[in-house]
Amino acid sequence: MRKITILIALFIGIMFGCQNSDLELAPTENLQSKDQLIPLRETFDFTYNGKTYSSPFYMENDTIMILEDEEVAVIYDRLLELPDLATYVTPNGDIAYYDTYNELLEKLPKQTQRNSLVNPIKYTLTVYEHANYNRDRTGKIQNFEMPVLLPELKSYGMNDMISSCAVTNSLNPGTIGSVTFFRDPNYQAQSITFTYAFPLGDPTWNNYVFLLVENFHNYKVKKKINWNDRISSLKAF
Repeated sequence: MRKITILIALFIGIMFGCQNSDLELAPTENLQSKDQLIPLRETFDFTYNGKTYSSPFYMENDTIMILEDEEVAVIYDRLLELPDLATYVTPNGDIAYYDTYNELLEKLPKQTQRNSLVNPIKYTLTVYEHANYNRDRTGKIQNFEMPVLLPELKSYGMNDMISSCAVTNSLNPGTIGSVTFFRDPNYQAQSITFTYAFPLGDPTWNNYVFLLVENFHNYKVKKKINWNDRISSLKAF
């Protein structure tokens, strides 16, 4: 009888041990040595006035980002109400905000501004009517040889119609440049600026690709309004 009791106890111990092991190993199941765990919650990070802010967030109705940190949310909401808010997207995707476009210009790398009208290498800025460079549906395409200053896009039939863009060339010189889009004609109201330095090496393009913005919907003009179909003028250097 004592032997039977011991065997039952061992069997129960083994069963619970297996269950506990499965629970502990489940999060890392099938991971290779170079893989990383995907966090359950995402954070939104941005810089303003030299200070970086970060907050966990969730999406409401898959369209509205709700920041969970109340202090950061107040600052972010206040930023999105600035009439001349300048959004800066770095080559690695980081986001910084400035009160005006002129304030942003003072912070951009000096080489970005010097390469404007003296660089003999020809870059092409291509803007598309739809996201994903019109690959999913037919739409308008407009090419501009850089540098280019366009105080209004109406004459090109692209006013408030841009959803994605690309910067390419055929020589791969590795220079530095920037593209800025404005909400209103004559470089007025809110702006969003992208800088680039090296080709991305995307094999699906014939030329060297320096900048790809797949969907302007991913960037905010102000609260509940994104940059998709909100562009009326641009500068590209």
